[in-house]
Amino acid sequence: MPGKPVDLHKMVREVLAHTSPLVAAADRPLVHFEDASTEAFALIKYVGRRIRRQGVYPEVYDRQMGHLRQLVLAELLQAFERFLKEIAAVCIDFLAPYVADDRFDEFLPKTGGHIAAFVNAQSIGKALCESDTWLRHETINRRFRRLLKFPFGEPWEFLFPEGNQPPATEQERAKTLAVLWQLRHCCAHNLGVMTASDSMKFRMLVGAPVAANCRLSPSTDDLRFVSDFLSETAQNTNQRIGQRLALVLEHFHLADASLFDGQLKANEVSQRFVFSVTINGHVGVR
Repeated sequence: MPGKPVDLHKMVREVLAHTSPLVAAADRPLVHFEDASTEAFALIKYVGRRIRRQGVYPEVYDRQMGHLRQLVLAELLQAFERFLKEIAAVCIDFLAPYVADDRFDEFLPKTGGHIAAFVNAQSIGKALCESDTWLRHETINRRFRRLLKFPFGEPWEFLFPEGNQPPATEQERAKTLAVLWQLRHCCAHNLGVMTASDSMKFRMLVGAPVAANCRLSPSTDDLRFVSDFLSETAQNTNQRIGQRLALVLEHFHLADASLFDGQLKANEVSQRFVFSVTINGHVGVR
């Protein structure tokens, strides 16, 4: 007898009900990223340990593990994008009560359809940051330069400088990160297939020939190096942004000390950025 018909429309929509809670570290962007990065990389080790190579066709094993490694690569890059969103949201939440300039204009919704996010979001920072993508240096730089400027002042420095943009010490990091953004595009939109277009973009980024019409197959070592690079970049970015946010808050406190308790604010920023910042002489306690 034929089986009972399945309402695929209903079943697909029920995917939305299958969730798990966020980890406790979700309010600290750097820790949240490091947790996700560690879990993604641990998946490769776990599967490798659990599968016995005896009795498994080597070609099948290698093909499936290659597919899994590509998924882990994409997850590492997604975790870093989320880190940038979360750290921007934290900055907005700290600054929103004290600013009256145009620094948040870049984050405002372009259409009325996004207004619902403001009603349901846990904070103004999350409402402004979570719905957009953060995958291009130009966009990321523009947002953080305006967000972390002094009141009615000039934009802050470039977070990930392109070309000859300052600071020069961050240019090489930005070039490598640009390669990873393009790799994410390849994984997310082409299932890891390196098209001729991808090949040309990569060639421009690395200054050397890159194969086309093949599928990306990262090794475990590749993932380890990517994970280490992103971890180092996240820590560097967290430090730069945390210190700059503390300076901007100090500017407000120097102008009007009644706006907030300097020690409490230094403690709050230090706890969210997981290192001690100083605001107008007050050293934060983590």
